[in-house]
Amino acid sequence: MHNKFRKVSAVVMAMLMMASFSSCSVLESGLSDLVNTTTIKTEDSEDTKDVGSDDGEGAEMVESFETRYKKGIELLKTGNYSEALALFESCGDYEYAPDLVNVCRAEIEFKSGRYSSALTYYRKVSEKAEVPDLDVQQRKSNLPSRIALVKMAGSYRVTSNNITMTKYKKKKKVQWWYNIGIWSDQYMELSCTENADGTFDVTGYVQFQRYTKFAKKKSKIKKGVYKLPINLKKITKFPAKITLAKGVTLTRSDGGIFAVNYSKTTKSGKTKIVYKSRVTYKKAN
Repeated sequence: MHNKFRKVSAVVMAMLMMASFSSCSVLESGLSDLVNTTTIKTEDSEDTKDVGSDDGEGAEMVESFETRYKKGIELLKTGNYSEALALFESCGDYEYAPDLVNVCRAEIEFKSGRYSSALTYYRKVSEKAEVPDLDVQQRKSNLPSRIALVKMAGSYRVTSNNITMTKYKKKKKVQWWYNIGIWSDQYMELSCTENADGTFDVTGYVQFQRYTKFAKKKSKIKKGVYKLPINLKKITKFPAKITLAKGVTLTRSDGGIFAVNYSKTTKSGKTKIVYKSRVTYKKAN
C-alpha cells in the first residue's frame, strides 16, 4: 500500500513538471513574439524617420539650387563667366540654368576671340531666357555688332589723300582736284572697352594732313597736321558718321574703311574758296 502511494505521487509530480515546462515554453514564445513585434515597430519607426529626412534633404537641395543660381547671376553680371558657368552647370534644369550655361560659354569664347563659337552658343539660348538687371536677349542680338567693334580696334594706315579746291568769284566757278598720294605723319588708332551691360566705349586718335592755302599748282599747296580725339561712350555699333570738330567728320563703310572729311571755307570780298580733304584709312596688318 505504501509503495503504491509512492508510485502515484511520482506520476503526479511528473505531470506537474511537464505542465510547468509547457507554461514556460508558452511564456517564452509569447515574450519572443513581443520582442519581435517591438523590433518591427522600431524598424517601421526608423523607416518613417528616413522618409521625413529625405524630404528635408530635397528642400535643402532646392534651396541650394536657388542660392547657387542667384550667385551665378551676380557673377555673370560682373563678367566672371567661368565661375558663373560652374554654378549654372551644378543647377541642372533649375530656372534658366541651361540657357545661362550657354550664355557663359558664349561670352568665354567671345573674350578668347573665337567668335564663331560664341555665335553658336548664343543661338542655343532660348528666347524666353531672362536675368534681372541684365538683358540676355539684347546681348544675344548685339553679338555680331560687338564682334565688329572688337575687330575694329587697332592701328590704321593711310591709303589715299584726295583734295579739292573750288574758287567762286561772282558767278564763276573754278575747281582744282588733286590726288596727291600719301602724305606722311598720318594714322589712326582705335581701342574698344566693353562695359558690363554689353556696350562699348571706343577711344583713340586720328591724325591727317590738311591743306591750308589755295593754289593752282600742286607744288604750292601747303599742308598742316591736324590731330583729333575719338571718344564714343556706350555704343553697340560704330556710327556710319561722327563729327570730330567743326568741318571735320569721320565716316566708316561696311568694308572697314574709315575716311576723314575736312572742309573749310574762306572769303575775300566777292571771292569764296572752299578747301576739302578726304583721307582714307585701312587697318594695318
